[in-house]
Amino acid sequence: MSATITGVPDRAAVRAFLAASVDAESGAGRPDEPEVVTDAVAGLDLPPGSLVMIAMPNGRVALAAFFGALLAGAVPLLLPPAAGAARINEISRRLGGAALIAPRIDPARYGATAVRPLGDRCEAALLDDRAHPRYQPGEVVLVTSGTSGITSGCLHGVDALMRNADRHATAIGQRVDDTVLVSLPLYYSYGLVAQAMAAFVRGSRLVVSGPPFTPRSFADTIRAHDVTVSSLTPSAAARLAADPPAGPPALRVLTVGGDALDPAHVGSLLAKGPQQELYLTYGLTEAGPRVTTLAAHQEPEHRWGSVGVALPEVRTYLRDSAGDGLGAELVVESDTVLRRRLPGGAPTVTGSVATGDRFDIDSEGYHFFRGRSGDSVIIAGEKIWLPSVRRIAAEVPGVQHATTTVYRDDRNELRYSLDVTVDDPGPRQAEIERALNRVLLRAERPHRITLCTATTEEWRK
Repeated sequence: MSATITGVPDRAAVRAFLAASVDAESGAGRPDEPEVVTDAVAGLDLPPGSLVMIAMPNGRVALAAFFGALLAGAVPLLLPPAAGAARINEISRRLGGAALIAPRIDPARYGATAVRPLGDRCEAALLDDRAHPRYQPGEVVLVTSGTSGITSGCLHGVDALMRNADRHATAIGQRVDDTVLVSLPLYYSYGLVAQAMAAFVRGSRLVVSGPPFTPRSFADTIRAHDVTVSSLTPSAAARLAADPPAGPPALRVLTVGGDALDPAHVGSLLAKGPQQELYLTYGLTEAGPRVTTLAAHQEPEHRWGSVGVALPEVRTYLRDSAGDGLGAELVVESDTVLRRRLPGGAPTVTGSVATGDRFDIDSEGYHFFRGRSGDSVIIAGEKIWLPSVRRIAAEVPGVQHATTTVYRDDRNELRYSLDVTVDDPGPRQAEIERALNRVLLRAERPHRITLCTATTEEWRK
């Protein structure tokens, strides 16, 4: 039976959903483990609206912490499990973290006042007792590192996210008897909303796996758990298209979420992919998150370069963005767009969000992605907000300014470089690398760094 999509989820529905979910690598695990975690989060006795940061690997425990925070009247924020203390502390400082949930926590690194166990596989650190910004029970913060900065977020109502999940599930024909595999990171809005929440809303069984992705492990997990619905990023889908599993299709539905998938890869997946039905989708965290869907298996080849038409109750249009490349900027209007940007953003009152992505829309409403804002780039499936990288470098003492350049390497793969102008004498490259590495995930770091001494304009790598 589908769960409610108005207000905070029902506690009994959450418990039933988590109890039926499976960790792909370890099977069902302790049947009561999610219930233990959700109850333990409530036992933290945090004030209503407190922000709870969750840095857990993909799994039922991460979802239990997420739903447990909601049920306790707190506001969950899923973070990359590889995020270092410097990044988490900066997010906490800017967004107002009251607690951190992670597998193991060194309280000294976070200024924690106490650390409490939450079952066998995670614990919670209660952060210092300064006055934290408060949000409203029933709200969720989603990270937006690729679109507005590595310490920024989008504030959503969980009811709006569930409406979006339900619309996405309808668009791909997801059913109550489906088994959904989420192998995307749960801190991606696509993984959390379009997969985990969609499974919850539809009453589908959920199997949780996680990075890294390989075509073989993906196919093995599908067969081992009788998965019928799953999703990939465009970069993972391209790898699957190049190395499809042998045998008849094991999936009923495969969806690809992101900006666009090369039509040649679409053709390969339609010809020999592991699915019967292939859907291409577009969305962004600020929109809550899914915006458009294309049922590629039902469309002629000339539409394989499209991400489809807008979901029901979602309106899109283009506005002029002269000088910014092909197409025009896409604007999305929906009752699922963010409530406000964090930190410090004004409330969203118009129900619309400018995406920063350039599109063409044909006469029948099909959307064709043409490019992205020059300040954002997707590399190996990770969306990177380049101003954040430049800011980190510029804050190193002795750095005058920093610039980034996007390029393609010898294998035609997208990369970016960082050029830094420094004093003479000034910081060495190792100091800049350390500053970046404290905050950036491995996939977010520049592929080359070049230094220039300001007085001599002598560049060195």
